[in-house]
Amino acid sequence: MTTAPVRTLPKPLRRGLLTLHVITSVGWLGISLGNIALALTVYNTSDPALQHSIYRVLEIVGNIVILPISLTAFATGVVLSVGTHWGLLRHKWVLIKLVLTLGTVLMTYLSLVPGLRESAAIVDATAPDRLADIDGSGLLSAAFVSSSIYTFNVVLSTFKPWGRTRWGRRAAEQARTRVAARV
Repeated sequence: MTTAPVRTLPKPLRRGLLTLHVITSVGWLGISLGNIALALTVYNTSDPALQHSIYRVLEIVGNIVILPISLTAFATGVVLSVGTHWGLLRHKWVLIKLVLTLGTVLMTYLSLVPGLRESAAIVDATAPDRLADIDGSGLLSAAFVSSSIYTFNVVLSTFKPWGRTRWGRRAAEQARTRVAARV
């Protein structure tokens, strides 16, 4: 079985997608780091007004910013990997980034955003002069885990460790065979 040669994106499109990917990925990391600061504050506050405000802000960010930015970072990463020589399944670091990013997108959609909505509903049902009965440890844990994953993904993108996957090795061998057959 032979595979087609890698078709790469035109340079202006690749650069534009790469720029959008970096912006959204860094934005996602920044949101996550901001969530750590907010979660630490809400976890340690004895000020009901501050607690209520933070949970409302977190809900707004969750509803308006997190999902679009996470989906854009994921989608641009997939398009870039498919449209460049790196390939989606050819290098271990790309495959690991794919799995980690897909996992965080799913957990954001299925757990984080609904949890933020639930916390905001609890805050809305609590008198403004009373602390809402919310365990902020889940929010804090989610922010630390996601920040760690995004930071690890940056390290993977920078160092590109571990070489090719078996599919990447097979594709490279087939490419060498095609070149040798032309000579």
